[in-house]
Amino acid sequence: MQTAVLVAVILIMLIGLAGTFLPIVPGIPLIFLAIAGYGWYEGFHHVSPGYLAVMGGLAILSVLVDYLAGVLGAKYYGSSRAGIWGAFIGGILGIFWGGPLGIVIGPWLGAVVGEYLQLKDIEKALQVGTGTVVGIFAGVVAKVIIGAAMVVSFLIVVF
Repeated sequence: MQTAVLVAVILIMLIGLAGTFLPIVPGIPLIFLAIAGYGWYEGFHHVSPGYLAVMGGLAILSVLVDYLAGVLGAKYYGSSRAGIWGAFIGGILGIFWGGPLGIVIGPWLGAVVGEYLQLKDIEKALQVGTGTVVGIFAGVVAKVIIGAAMVVSFLIVVF
């Protein structure tokens, strides 16, 4: 029975790792819940409360990275406040109205529109939009690294 539970937990974690790319699946939180569930199942012998706290911290960090990556990318590329707010609002709207592509297109379009309204410079607005997308992809890379580290550390702890 314990082997079947461990296999199920690992499969859930792999789905969570895929969720770092797929916006529909809450990737890192799913990995954390799998670790917490296994810890509860096995009485927190291998998965200690301290380990679980560290994994929870990484899960929270990944959520922050996910929400801030596009905004920070816009800021790095010299965005004004209007471009940053545009990227933020576009990201939220993109999630609801654009599906998977909306997560990239929404922040880009929001940053471009916000920056253009502020500066009336289309070249600068497009540069900020590009910075937003670069930030989003950097966030995805960070989430993949965090998720992979969580999965590998779990396997080390359990085995």
